[in-house]
Amino acid sequence: MYKLFNSPFTNEQAGVIRTTDGACIPMDESNTDYQAYLKWVAEGNTPLPADE
Repeated sequence: MYKLFNSPFTNEQAGVIRTTDGACIPMDESNTDYQAYLKWVAEGNTPLPADE
């Protein structure tokens, strides 16, 4: 349901892609989509890794 993505400038994690619709979700705890992602992870799920 989610896939990590890295910054092309630093190659460090920059956010999350929701695979159901391709939405890019920034790592911002005030973002409701990011909050849903964090809840999903807390429930024991694991996102797909970022492309190398």
